[in-house]
Amino acid sequence: MEIRQLTYFRAVVEAGSISGAARRLNLSQPPLSYHMKMLEQELGVELFRRGRRRIELTEAGRLLYERAGGLLDQERAIALEVASAGHAQTLRVGVTPTTSPLLAPALADLNRQENRLRFELHDANTFRLREMLLQRALDCALLRSPVSTEGLQAVSLGAEPLMAVGSCPALQGEETCLAELTAVPLILYRRYDAFIRGAFYEARLMPTVRAMCDDARTALSLAREGVGVALLPRSMQPVLGGVPARTVREARLETEILMVWNSPGPPAEGVEALAEALRARCPGETLGEGKELF
Repeated sequence: MEIRQLTYFRAVVEAGSISGAARRLNLSQPPLSYHMKMLEQELGVELFRRGRRRIELTEAGRLLYERAGGLLDQERAIALEVASAGHAQTLRVGVTPTTSPLLAPALADLNRQENRLRFELHDANTFRLREMLLQRALDCALLRSPVSTEGLQAVSLGAEPLMAVGSCPALQGEETCLAELTAVPLILYRRYDAFIRGAFYEARLMPTVRAMCDDARTALSLAREGVGVALLPRSMQPVLGGVPARTVREARLETEILMVWNSPGPPAEGVEALAEALRARCPGETLGEGKELF
């Protein structure tokens, strides 16, 4: 099984057909079909069934598609490391939708200070970034609790409250609390579902969840359209675009910002500098002052 075959296989899956993948890859269809047949023969399984319009993945095909993504990430990372050896250091950083607003200004500061550093950014959800860290396809990732760091090294950069984002007559002033939020329809980012519901239940309160989604940016879009009030980390404030927001003053709903890297051993060159730049850029009490990071 070759890297080229895996690249071709993923292209076929994403295009939905061998002919579509051939056009994307700038290949003729017969050689691509041949590579797919050889891959199936080598593995001894059927990877997809050819339909009239689109292919349909078998269970084995779905598994290979998922695993091939990680292998190709590793292959690209190795190629990048080798190519950059002796040149500028490239820092491979993972970021989630809720931590990306923190990263850009910190990288700008770091870029002015460290001319040798280059950045390769990977936007993904927490679970995908955790997998990439374990595969050493990333040097570090900026994640947010709650998250499992088993098998990884992590340092807390501090904690911040959630915001209630969206227009709602029931919410007045600059702050709110769990009791007030029981009176409004909520939009939850799915990864925070158990975390947020647990806080309500611990306070013996019952939330009204109007919508659930898989991305904090989708939650923000729904709040902007008046579907309900989204509960989002306060560091997303720069991307709200004028949508009203109130701080949720509940210690049980604070989330930690974490710098995470693969263990064992110290982080890659540049990770400590990035962590310090992040701490300097984050607002007020969001990050602890004077705390040793490494």
